[in-house]
Amino acid sequence: MFPAIGPNPLSQAIAAFAGMMAFPLAVPTHDALSAVPVHAELVGEKQAVADTPSEDCLTTTICEVKSRVRWRTSPWRPAYCERIAHAVLTSSQRYNIPASLVLAVMINESDMDEKAIRTTVKAGRVYAKDGGLMGIRCIVDKQGRCVNGNVRGMPWNKVMDPVTNIDIGARELAYWRDGGGITNVTVRVRGSDGVLRTMQKHVPCTHKNHAYWAHYNHGPRYIDRGPARHYPHRIAVLYYALAQTMSVDTHDLTSMRLTVNDSGKRPRTADHPVEARYQKLCRSIREVGAGCSEVTTAQLHSDRLN
Repeated sequence: MFPAIGPNPLSQAIAAFAGMMAFPLAVPTHDALSAVPVHAELVGEKQAVADTPSEDCLTTTICEVKSRVRWRTSPWRPAYCERIAHAVLTSSQRYNIPASLVLAVMINESDMDEKAIRTTVKAGRVYAKDGGLMGIRCIVDKQGRCVNGNVRGMPWNKVMDPVTNIDIGARELAYWRDGGGITNVTVRVRGSDGVLRTMQKHVPCTHKNHAYWAHYNHGPRYIDRGPARHYPHRIAVLYYALAQTMSVDTHDLTSMRLTVNDSGKRPRTADHPVEARYQKLCRSIREVGAGCSEVTTAQLHSDRLN
């Protein structure tokens, strides 16, 4: 598949890192992670999602955006858009992930093609399949069942069910947000011989210099070089365009650091798509103009200056 708006991750290269998916020009990572500790009881205690459009608003937006980003696929009927919107909102509330972010990942990973799929072959046999709306990876056994992480034991056709696929993707986002990533810190440890030694220690990533959804593509460790470093910004510009289109809150998005800054260039911000594919996608999203609520959205400084 070669999307009308530009190549998407599944059609480019879903080469994933032991786990769940693949994305454009990056070393992938959404593995349906091993032993993902998503605790429903903790999610339920968190503050309700601020970025929550009504189901009618989301349904309309999904239908309109699908009609603009699809590539050689049929538009969705209103009833199907409603089904997808309900699944997005249900997963959004279950894992406290903004619906606009879930939809942004969906657009980036599959161009909203529920049948998108890529097969990885190793040693002459099918090793993994990546697919569905959220680009979920399934490392398959001889019986066609997944053997990795959250999808372990799940038949591939179940992974490809759109509602299930959306739920797995939202769960992955919550996992990375809530401590699934790791980073190194330097510590001084005194050995049994009394000598202080410098060591590297793995600690949960706190996402100080990047958006947490970077790990959906990067895996446990944030990648700060090469094309992969732009992944969190790509998602952010789609997320921001969708949030503005649906008139939902964007304060968290506009106040965070998305990714590393390239030397000599302006910081990448959610209001400013850089790559041609994302410029076109954002224009297409803004053409929808759903205007679903009256919630005031935060504006970036560059919004006010441009």
